[in-house]
Amino acid sequence: MRIHHLRIQAFGPFAGSEHIDFDELADGGLFLLDGPTGAGKSSILDAICYALYGTLPGSRTGSRQIRSDHAPADLAPEVLCELTIGDRRFEVTRSPAWMRPSKRGKNKTTEQKASSLLREFTPDGWKELSTRNDEVGHVLGSLLGLDREQFTKVVMLPQGGFADFLRAKAKDREDLLANLFDTSDYARIEEEFSLRLSEERKKTESLEARLSASEDAIHAEARTFLAGREPMGEPVEQEEAVLASPDDYFADYRARIGQIHRLAEAEAQKLRTQRTRTGDHARALEERRRVFARLGELQALQSRYGQGHGAAVSASSKLEKDAQAAAVRAYLAQANSARAALQQSTFAWEQQQLWLSQAVSMACEPDASGLDRLRQESTDVAEELAIAKSALAEEKRRVSLAKDVSKAEQDAATHEKARDQAEAEVAQLKTEREKLESEDLDQAGAGENLQRAKERQQLAETQIAHALTRDDLEKKVLAAREHSIAQELKIVDAEKSLLALRTEQLGQSALRLAAALEEGQPCLVCGSAEHPAPAQADADAALIDDKQIQISEELVASARAEGQKAAQARDTLAAKLETAQISAGEQSVAQLREELGAAQSQLELARKQQAEISARVAKLDQLRARIEQRTARAAQATLEHSTARHNVQSLAAQLEQLDAKLEELRAGKESLSDQVRGLQGKSEGLAASVQALRQLLEARQALNEVESAWDRERKEAGFETIGDFEAAVLEGEERERLKQLQRADADLASAIATLEKSEDCRAARDLEVKGVQAPNDDEILQSRALAADAEEQYEAAREQVVLAATCLERHEESVGQLQRLRADAGPVIEAYRRLRGLAEVIRGGAENLYKMTLSTYVLAARLEEVAIAATERLDAMSGGRYSLHHDDSKQGNSKSGLGLRVLDSWTGKYRETQTLSGGETFMASLALALGLADVISHHSGAVDMQTLFVDEGFGSLDAETLEEVMQALENLRAGGRTIGLVSHVAEMKQRITNRVSVLKTQHGSTIQRDSLLGTGQ
Repeated sequence: MRIHHLRIQAFGPFAGSEHIDFDELADGGLFLLDGPTGAGKSSILDAICYALYGTLPGSRTGSRQIRSDHAPADLAPEVLCELTIGDRRFEVTRSPAWMRPSKRGKNKTTEQKASSLLREFTPDGWKELSTRNDEVGHVLGSLLGLDREQFTKVVMLPQGGFADFLRAKAKDREDLLANLFDTSDYARIEEEFSLRLSEERKKTESLEARLSASEDAIHAEARTFLAGREPMGEPVEQEEAVLASPDDYFADYRARIGQIHRLAEAEAQKLRTQRTRTGDHARALEERRRVFARLGELQALQSRYGQGHGAAVSASSKLEKDAQAAAVRAYLAQANSARAALQQSTFAWEQQQLWLSQAVSMACEPDASGLDRLRQESTDVAEELAIAKSALAEEKRRVSLAKDVSKAEQDAATHEKARDQAEAEVAQLKTEREKLESEDLDQAGAGENLQRAKERQQLAETQIAHALTRDDLEKKVLAAREHSIAQELKIVDAEKSLLALRTEQLGQSALRLAAALEEGQPCLVCGSAEHPAPAQADADAALIDDKQIQISEELVASARAEGQKAAQARDTLAAKLETAQISAGEQSVAQLREELGAAQSQLELARKQQAEISARVAKLDQLRARIEQRTARAAQATLEHSTARHNVQSLAAQLEQLDAKLEELRAGKESLSDQVRGLQGKSEGLAASVQALRQLLEARQALNEVESAWDRERKEAGFETIGDFEAAVLEGEERERLKQLQRADADLASAIATLEKSEDCRAARDLEVKGVQAPNDDEILQSRALAADAEEQYEAAREQVVLAATCLERHEESVGQLQRLRADAGPVIEAYRRLRGLAEVIRGGAENLYKMTLSTYVLAARLEEVAIAATERLDAMSGGRYSLHHDDSKQGNSKSGLGLRVLDSWTGKYRETQTLSGGETFMASLALALGLADVISHHSGAVDMQTLFVDEGFGSLDAETLEEVMQALENLRAGGRTIGLVSHVAEMKQRITNRVSVLKTQHGSTIQRDSLLGTGQ
């Protein structure tokens, strides 16, 4: 990267517009940026950093006090920097936020937001790339390969900071290196190992707890079972020395439980034999008593059978006769039913004979010829009735048809009237529709007007809210700025006090060295063992100790923290104010409220217009729908009128035809209804007479048939007379009693036969032959008691066998599960132990003798690179005497790996960096800064920096050392680099005539260009 031009306007201490041509300065390669303290030398470097990244470097990051207090009120602060990165040339212009004059508002100012512009020079001229503040910094930072912090360390080398770094403790040096080199990946690795270790620890502890619980459960279960079950006199447990491991205990438990199991099985086998013997004896007695009981049951049944068998035989005979009578009883019932039917039929025929003689003067015999005569007469009357009914139906249809003709004529007249009315309504509605269509019907336009009016009202309301917020924030921002300025003044006072203390302490360095001298010990400065004239303090002089410096530093830090809080509060309020100003615009709240009133009036007018148009459109839609309805109704009425006229003509023709037909059917008779009623009564009477005679003849024939069947079946059943039949029939209760006697006799005979054939009765008779009798109750009870006692003893012994077997099985299963659990847990526990060792090393514990974490180790490697790169510069500056070396020696229980030592080639010994003199410290710090810049550029992939600045520190060098440093800087600018030295040392002006001077006045600073060629503005 090479800087070509820089223009500064109303920035920092510069009240007007100042310009620096770095291309002109590059002709000499080395130039001096000088001026008195506070003139603005560092502000030039701030302007370059602000142009590239949009923020100030170092502790001034985030500061909004960028605009010069000396600048005219209406002059905008601005920085323009033209530079080349690689082979591309850019121009970046930035303006910070500032309070510009305003014609409105109480303070007469308004904040102008920050702006940026990035352009690139192309063959076609300057091309705009971006105007976004953040994007400009992102583009340039990515091209440079450095963030803002790295850029200020690589391009702008502040010596004071690197002197502190050179003398810092390992922890402070680690913080600085961590800011410069990204070790977040390694920190995440440390965190990941810590998380994984925590997870694996939980898993391992859980597995170990499960293993311990399993072992305890096995011990408890085995000991609980063995307690009180082992034979007396045997050892309960082996010696502790023999059972050295849990597995030995488990094997001992298995053997002892197995012994108990074997003893229990032997006892159970002995008791099982006894149980079998007593059980067999008890069952034999029970069986003997049972067979003798069966024999007694047979004898009792035989006695009962002999007593009731005669009555059962008599009952069987009576039941047989009753069954024969029941078989022919149905024929008797049929004969009785046929006689009753004949009586009813005879009565019905006698009634019809009376009607025939009275109604039709007809006599008829009750035989087949009389029936035929009645049937013929009935048929003739039915045919005559059918003809009369047909004529009557036509006569009724004629009345209905006449009514239909009259109704059709009325319908035709009604439809004609409806048609004329609908056509008149259609004509009237069309006239109304044409009138509405000629008026304004633009609903879309009215809706757009209404929407625009709503948006205008909402915009006015929103702007009023933003304007109220803006006015309130303006007051808060002003107060926050005043508070921030007061805090900055406190910081300046605290820093001045600290600087005074440090200056006084530095002036007392000789007194401190003198106080540390010991007789015969070498001096830390000259190395001499003799101390002829050590420095002496005044009697009333008080030495400034480190505690005072620390208290002052804490006051400075506290003031800076408060200042940072005030600045953050101020910046937050300013950002909110900027947003509110953009949203509210330039108008006041009163103006915005006037606009809101106008917008509301316009909104009401738009709503009224839209309502009127909507009403017209709705009414027009209704008219169109009514026109369609009335048109359809007219067409329907026309169609219905035509249909009705045609129907009238058709019905009139049908009526004429029907009148002619009726005239023919009447045949000169006046009333068809009377004629039909007379024929109807005669036809029904003849039909009833035919039915009555037919039923009488059929009843006579049926009675003859069933009486013949009854006589035949009764005699075949063995009953010659009706008296024999009636004597054989039994009553229901008597019949059931006889059946029960018969069934009881049969059941006894069957039971006796079954028992006589049974093995039990044969066995009992055999025992009686042998003289053996049935056992008594005492013998049975005694045998049962002996068998129950033997069974109880056996079951108790068997229970002990099962318990022992179950315990042994569960013991072996538990031991097996424990072995499997051990096998599964082994790799997990081993992996945890390996991970724990590795995690301890990564976080600086265990075997990590240097107590370095992984990220510290990476930083130590970077520090070693920095020391090597710095030595190349320090070797040239010190004439080959000094070289910087990375020190990773152990520091007791503290972290190691971030130490720095200086090797003095004159003595061949390493020296602590705190023992370097002021000039030596400057050379080492400058070399360290340059080396650090090279390493940062290498690791960040940054472009080659062709423009560098070295800030202060030359005043502490003697002439010879200054010559060596200048020679090193001359070597540094080889290859076309431009080196700017920032200093106010007078000797530097004599050595470097190519310079830029910053002049300080009470009205602001200005920049003056000096060179061998002349002087210019």
